[in-house]
Amino acid sequence: MTDRWAAILPALAAVVAALPCLGFQPDDLFIYLRMVDNVLAGVGWGFNPHQSVNVASSGAWLLILVALAKVGLGGALVAQALSAMLWVVGITCAARLSGCLAGDVRAVWATSLVLAADAWTARWLWSGMETGLAVAVVCAAALIRVSSRRGTPIDRLGSVLLALAPLVRPELALFTLAMVLVEARHAVGGTRSRLAGDVLAGGVAALAWSAFALTVWGQVLPSTMAAKGSLGAMNIGALSAAGRVLLVLASTQAPALLCFVGAVARWWNEGPARSERAPGRGDLVRAVALFAILLLVVYALRHVRVYTRYLLPLTALVVALGMAYLAVVSRRLAGMRGNWLWSGVVAVTLLGNLALATTIVVPRTRAYARSMRGVVLPLARSLAETTTPDAVIATPNIGALGLFSRRRILDLNGLATPEIVPYKRGGTIDRFLAEHPPDVLVEIAPAPERREIRGLRLEEIGLLRFDGMFVRGPDPMYLTIYRVRREGSSVEDGP
Repeated sequence: MTDRWAAILPALAAVVAALPCLGFQPDDLFIYLRMVDNVLAGVGWGFNPHQSVNVASSGAWLLILVALAKVGLGGALVAQALSAMLWVVGITCAARLSGCLAGDVRAVWATSLVLAADAWTARWLWSGMETGLAVAVVCAAALIRVSSRRGTPIDRLGSVLLALAPLVRPELALFTLAMVLVEARHAVGGTRSRLAGDVLAGGVAALAWSAFALTVWGQVLPSTMAAKGSLGAMNIGALSAAGRVLLVLASTQAPALLCFVGAVARWWNEGPARSERAPGRGDLVRAVALFAILLLVVYALRHVRVYTRYLLPLTALVVALGMAYLAVVSRRLAGMRGNWLWSGVVAVTLLGNLALATTIVVPRTRAYARSMRGVVLPLARSLAETTTPDAVIATPNIGALGLFSRRRILDLNGLATPEIVPYKRGGTIDRFLAEHPPDVLVEIAPAPERREIRGLRLEEIGLLRFDGMFVRGPDPMYLTIYRVRREGSSVEDGP
């Protein structure tokens, strides 16, 4: 069977295998949809009407969803279908990349199989989030980088993808930086055409995005960059960030991670391609290793809580390189020993992911979906019925409550309400709430508890249980709904 079918068939199978998670619509998806609705309604590019704050962590995904909605293809299901299609593209590109590096169809099969079976892929494939786009962009850029001649039109496309990667996820700027820094080594020796293309494409993309973002939001970076941490705050630290990254990778791809370490050791000092069978392995190994290191440093400095979807582009690259190395080693172990090694690593990976998916990831993901449908959406619609249009709802999970209640949201995490961030860092959110009282407060905590805020009278009007909010972490979580008493409150009845 050709490399093409070896790459795409498991990717298509992943779409079917992830169907148990089809109902998973994360709260962040509703953030995008609320912003899209506001754009189409002509009330601005923010989460709250007439409030220009870029809450979307992926500018590219927001623009894509807006463009689709403008031609009548809006809504959660369209976003989910597009997410799944891009996952197919991403897995296929990763598999072709691995085959290109190894010159062996077994690398293609191994990469496509283990990525398609990855338990975190099952969670995020149908999510409607930008994760599939992020995987597709980094894998396509890497594939073009190692398989195309410098200066060709397809090579220029690789430069464009690298330039656009930071718009897909801000941290992918580190991937672009790593690839460009590695390429700069060749420019010293006189091969400057690709580096010039990178700089030109990156400059054009940066200028275009900056002009757009400054016009509509007044700032280039999304509000998530400020809300999730601050430079120099090391209270979480490098060990915690490294542990989280390694946990996500090793939980689903431990054999591939070990193979990637072997690839780094074997190919680190490898120069430019000597044959078409193994183009650019040293460059890509150095770039991916540098990307991983930069991610750890940035996550540690900004004490970011690392979610699984942030790391899936890195996972795809690690798997592609690791499985390429596995195929090369297997080929050198001629005969049955090589085949047993290859099939054993793939089988162990598949079985491990099957166990993780069936025992933890899929059940938690389905529980989350049930809670969104049975708890959060009814609450949002109830708030829409029991509050006046000018009511303000304070909550840390803003997406579904904002989209379906159609009320202004005071974001306790600071994304849609950036002015709360200094209070959040100083541990004085209660002071902010006292100074800017909402009409309804929706608290989310691991256990039901009575909330008191000095200067406000809180009347508890509802307690709801949410199952599966986190794959790892406290479960269940509880939503406590308070009516905030103040003169002229717009809340009529409790939900």
